[in-house]
Amino acid sequence: MSTSVVLKMLGQNLGIKTLHNRLYWIWKPSKPFQLMDIENGYFLVKFQSTVDYDMILSQGPWIIFGHYLTIQPWTIDFNPRLPYPILVLTWIQFPGLPSHLYQK
Repeated sequence: MSTSVVLKMLGQNLGIKTLHNRLYWIWKPSKPFQLMDIENGYFLVKFQSTVDYDMILSQGPWIIFGHYLTIQPWTIDFNPRLPYPILVLTWIQFPGLPSHLYQK
């Protein structure tokens, strides 16, 4: 489970086949991944490649059909009964930020 993430689309519910196809199209993974419908609109994605796993978590934001896709690393205490994730990764862009102020 070390290369697994939990997904949830905000504002829209998609079928597993549609979501799977769309994720392949936007992520273009180097190896196939497994997608499982958990419950309450959550999906579990298990990657075969740590490179793909790291890329999904570090890049973004991921938008599908105009709706934000929340992504969080899977943890043993994840609760799919909660309506929204406890932790949401966020990307903030500062246009014109001088390069000497930028840090990863």
